[in-house]
Amino acid sequence: MTILETLKYVSIVVLGLLPIMNPLTTIPLYMALTQRMTPETRKVQARKACLYAFCILTTFLLLGNGIISLFGISMPGIRVAGGIIILILALRMIFSGFDTSSSVDSEPDEIKHANLDYSFSPLAMPSLAGPGSIAVIMSFGSQIPEGSLILGDAIVITGIAITAGIAYVALSAAGYIEKLLGEHGMQAITKIMGFLLTCVAVQFLASGIRDFYIEFSTI
Repeated sequence: MTILETLKYVSIVVLGLLPIMNPLTTIPLYMALTQRMTPETRKVQARKACLYAFCILTTFLLLGNGIISLFGISMPGIRVAGGIIILILALRMIFSGFDTSSSVDSEPDEIKHANLDYSFSPLAMPSLAGPGSIAVIMSFGSQIPEGSLILGDAIVITGIAITAGIAYVALSAAGYIEKLLGEHGMQAITKIMGFLLTCVAVQFLASGIRDFYIEFSTI
């Protein structure tokens, strides 16, 4: 595989994962939870949250095939299921302006008064590495050819790392982004990302349905 092909596939992973991870939807929660912290502590929380998100998604990528084999799930089934989940989340982003999969039950004030390290939860999971992000990664993992597992995993992990890096930059600059875009601007960005995610979901569905057709037509 050439360098250009590698960059192409890495960019596909980033474009597929970034809209569903959507760090812009995490910024309001992050700002509320860290408003009484020093700038240095806030950056530590952002860095740890993105690192945890990277580890969570990488774990599901590497263990995804084992989970599939354990439960006897076919690759086309993973693609179709992942596509449906991603499509539902994407439509919510488009029509409501927010990704409800990234929401948490507790109010920011309630979490803040608990005086806990919340970089893992709720910032990393479910906000950054929620069910939608996990579905995207497992769908990408299911499309890696059997003869190129190591290279394929490396490409997807690189895409996860780049996306986590973008999320860190967004959280680190949360104050500036919120002031610059405002509430309506952030909603507009979320809707654009929802449209891009819809395209990714349709591609996953089409790929899974095609593989189902090929599998059953050969029986």
